[in-house]
Amino acid sequence: MTDTTTHQPLRFLRTREVCEKIGRSRSTLEKLLVKDPDFPRPIKDGIGRASTNYWYEHEIEAWMSQWAMQLRPADDA
Repeated sequence: MTDTTTHQPLRFLRTREVCEKIGRSRSTLEKLLVKDPDFPRPIKDGIGRASTNYWYEHEIEAWMSQWAMQLRPADDA
């Protein structure tokens, strides 16, 4: 469960904003959703393929931090 004591408002990101934030294309984002079990899952606004996807910004930022830590050599930690 996410710690909500920071009192930061929840911010939702749309697909384009997630791609910009992580610096990846939409096709790479789709691959992450399939291949990376740690990548945050979107919240769908509606039913069907055309419904808009939203992500919690703080979940995307947490994933980015975790991903960056994995890239660092062990002696840099």
